[in-house]
Amino acid sequence: MLRADLRVPGRIHDPVHAGRGYDIFDEREISRDGAIVVVRPDQYVAQVSPLDATAELAAFFDGILQQPK
Repeated sequence: MLRADLRVPGRIHDPVHAGRGYDIFDEREISRDGAIVVVRPDQYVAQVSPLDATAELAAFFDGILQQPK
């Protein structure tokens, strides 16, 4: 399981690859400037998008959320 390393801002702690030169940002092509990460209640990462992908994010949620009546 990946989790934020609270000791170092912007660093992800990955116990499987810790100390092996593994960089999750490079591996997953995630911008170091930030990303939108949609995580389901069961902790499954459903989507990772750049910060400016608002249309993509809206399309993702349109498939599962209902419009107000």
